Amino acid sequence: MKALLATVLIALPGLAWGQRVLEFSHDFAFSAHEVNSLAARAYGARLRTLALAGKLDRDPALKARLQRIVPRLLRAAIYERPTAAKLQWEIHSCSECDENASAMAGGKLLVSAEMVRRLRFSDAELAYLLAHEMAHVLAQHTREFVSVARYFVDNGLHRGYRDIRNELSWSFPVMLRMHPVYVQQELEADYIGFVLAAQAGFRPKAMISLIKKLGDGGETVLATHPSEAQRLAQARGMLETARRLYACALKGPAPRRHTRVNRPEVLQCRSCPTISTTSFPSSRESCINSGGATPSSATWSSSTTR
Repeated sequence: MKALLATVLIALPGLAWGQRVLEFSHDFAFSAHEVNSLAARAYGARLRTLALAGKLDRDPALKARLQRIVPRLLRAAIYERPTAAKLQWEIHSCSECDENASAMAGGKLLVSAEMVRRLRFSDAELAYLLAHEMAHVLAQHTREFVSVARYFVDNGLHRGYRDIRNELSWSFPVMLRMHPVYVQQELEADYIGFVLAAQAGFRPKAMISLIKKLGDGGETVLATHPSEAQRLAQARGMLETARRLYACALKGPAPRRHTRVNRPEVLQCRSCPTISTTSFPSSRESCINSGGATPSSATWSSSTTR
């Protein structure tokens, strides 16, 4: 499926005045272009399969919620990692599908409509779920995972990305040895997602209730995820910082600059309304310490282009 793009004019804080909360690694094997291109093809194939089965984007209420939530999260993502503005973000929902919520390299997200209904997610809980998935993209976890896997497969340092990726899809012994990496990446996605959603103006306590709803097992949690106790311990340890970031997101304007980015395709939305979002402080560090900050707005073009 060919992604629909729109030009978006986003007011971002002037980075010269502030300090980001998050830091990201860059020293991975394989190129981001190769990883993202392969993910885009796999995602497109998955969407075509779902569409042919009549299982893609069937829930208009969920579509409306995603249209409200995703732009706010994307704005926070771009603040923390400006290169996120260059990605072709895309999100869809599926019905009667195997996924609960997933992210592929390059900004390709999929969420289960049944899971959202079954667990009765509030908008804030849904935002933290989506922020977690976006965090996998920002941290380039797919690229990182395969880079690490080179040391657990035969002749890994001399093999290509696609080759190692294929082996990971069937080699249980290798996946078992990679289990600690899975767990660490999930905890990191929780951490990054907590920051993003708090900065986007979603109540931090929703992260706690989300983790409790997902629970420790069953169909909502993969075996590769950390335990509920691990996730809750980390989230509670971050709660005060997240509250201060949230408070900052609800207050007045910081120095800002305008950056053009690609609008994420949200359920093939061809004419989205103008969306105003909460702002970020001019200095994140001083905001965390004192609770001060400001809002600006993001104006989305109502026209789309292919």
